[in-house]
Amino acid sequence: MAHPLHATALTIHAVTGADINRLALIRGIDINETATTVEIHDSTAHRRCRLYPLPTWTRRLVRAAGIHGQLKDRAPDSPLFPLITVQDGEQLRLTTTGIRYNLKPAP
Repeated sequence: MAHPLHATALTIHAVTGADINRLALIRGIDINETATTVEIHDSTAHRRCRLYPLPTWTRRLVRAAGIHGQLKDRAPDSPLFPLITVQDGEQLRLTTTGIRYNLKPAP
């Protein structure tokens, strides 16, 4: 079974298509309080950042990831997935291999 942060990152990937680099930029404050939206940042230009609606089925999991960050005493503006997106997402890619999920490469 995947760690909740792995599951959340993959859920956001599935819903938004965000690649590893964009997943790495997601912070706790990029998920609204009710987990109905997530802001995906562009690494080169803020004008290309986009707000994505989250389906109802994702909201508890996404909120749990935000709470996990708070329990770890991370600031709300710090990355939500710092350890699983480093080294080109090596940890997240291992999870995807184990569950046979295709993590799309950056466009």
